[in-house]
Amino acid sequence: MDLRHLEFHFDIVCPFAYLASVQVEALCERVNASLSWHPFLLGGVLQSTGRDPMFTTKLPPAKARHNLLDAVRWADYLGIPFAWHPRHPVRTLSAMRTLVALANEENQIQDVRTIHALYKAYWVDGLNLDQDDTLVTVLDQAGHDGHDLLTRSRTPENKLRLRNVSDAAAERGIFGAPALFVGEQHFWGQDRLHFVEATLQGSTT
Repeated sequence: MDLRHLEFHFDIVCPFAYLASVQVEALCERVNASLSWHPFLLGGVLQSTGRDPMFTTKLPPAKARHNLLDAVRWADYLGIPFAWHPRHPVRTLSAMRTLVALANEENQIQDVRTIHALYKAYWVDGLNLDQDDTLVTVLDQAGHDGHDLLTRSRTPENKLRLRNVSDAAAERGIFGAPALFVGEQHFWGQDRLHFVEATLQGSTT
């Protein structure tokens, strides 16, 4: 068990996973820790844990407004670009399949540029990643043959792989995004990164 390593588990659809994604690399550099990126389908995990994948569209108005403001406030605090997608939540199944297609056997992605490109497309540019032509363009700009990658992502084997990694995430105890692990210590949310950093430094939380 490597207690100097951070696992970052994510889905592009989650705004708080986006907010965490722009912080974790610098965090790991500060404490000399390694970092791995692990995609999963948040909707699949929510279904596995008995929650409605569309729960964010059914929140009481006051709670929905608070969530919106909370993300905007964090983005302002961190000084990062952020805009609520006008169609949120946009289905990210195709985008997450492409990321799983890029992952190794341990469901780790080395190509971090593509992760950041997809996050920017959704949470900065407001693009519709559920539309094939848009997704292909983003993948092209990230250095891939977007059409080829999208085609590979839709093989039966890769579709099954995304289901399997999402089921495995739920079995491990993941119930939302972002999910972060140091060893078997599980942290949820971008507002708990100070706990993550302290744990990587060997402190108790």
